[in-house]
Amino acid sequence: MRRSPRAILLAALTAVLGVAGGPPSPARAAAAPVVGRLTWFGQSCFLLETAAGTRVLIDPIPKNIGYPLPAGLRADLVTISHEHADHDNLAMVTNKPHVIHGLTADKKGWAHIDERFRDVSVRSVGVYHDDRRGAQRGLDTVFIFEVGGLRIAHLGDLGHTLDDDQLEAIGSVDVLLVPVGGGTTLDAYQATRVIDQLHPRLMVVPMHYQTDANTSKDLAPLDPFLERKANVRREAGPTVVLTSVKARPATEIVVLNWR
Repeated sequence: MRRSPRAILLAALTAVLGVAGGPPSPARAAAAPVVGRLTWFGQSCFLLETAAGTRVLIDPIPKNIGYPLPAGLRADLVTISHEHADHDNLAMVTNKPHVIHGLTADKKGWAHIDERFRDVSVRSVGVYHDDRRGAQRGLDTVFIFEVGGLRIAHLGDLGHTLDDDQLEAIGSVDVLLVPVGGGTTLDAYQATRVIDQLHPRLMVVPMHYQTDANTSKDLAPLDPFLERKANVRREAGPTVVLTSVKARPATEIVVLNWR
C-alpha cells in the first residue's frame, strides 16, 4: 500500500523524536553520547571520569570514617572544597595529581579558581560551612566543573541557603551534588530549598548523609530528604553515566550506592 506524503513525514518525525512531535524517548536519550561517569566513594567524595579519560577526584576521604578506599586509585586532578579531614585526604591517590584548593593557605579566604585542565573547565564560588557566615565552621567552596557542555556543581559542606550573588555566580547547573544529612551541613529541608534555588536541569545526587558504613554520629540518614519526592532513581552500584540529554521531563534524584 502506497503511503501519503503526510504519513511519510509523520514516520520520519517519529524516528527522530521518539514520538511524533514529542520529546526524545528514554531509550533514545540513553543512547546519547556519554559525557562521563560519576562514582561515589562515600561522604562527599566522587570521581568524575570524562569521555576523554581525565580523572577528577573531588573531596577525597580518609580511611577512618568507615568507607573502604579503592586500592591503587589514580587521579589527574583533585579538588578540595575546604580543609577538613573528611574532605582533603590526598593520600587517597597513589600518584601526584594537580591539586586545586578552594580556600587560601590560611583558610581565611577563598581561592578564586577559573581554569581549564585538559577537557575540564573548573571554577569556584565561595560559600560558608554554616549559616553564620563561617563563624562556627569556617568557609566552604562550591566547585563547578564543565565538560562536554555539561555543568556539574559540587557544593562541598555547604551550610546555608544561597543568596542572589552566590546563585548568579554559580549559574546554570545540570548535575548537582548536594549534602543532605544535616549536622554540620544542609539538612533535608535546607537541601531541598537549595535544589529549588538552583533548578538543576538533569540530576541531583545526594551526599554527606548517614549510611551503614559511616562512623559519624551527627548525620541523618537519606530517608528524610527523599520523603515526598518523586522521580527518584536508585542505582545498584556507586556509578552513574552522564549524558547531556534529558531522559525524563523532571529532574531526577539519583541515589548512588557506595559499595
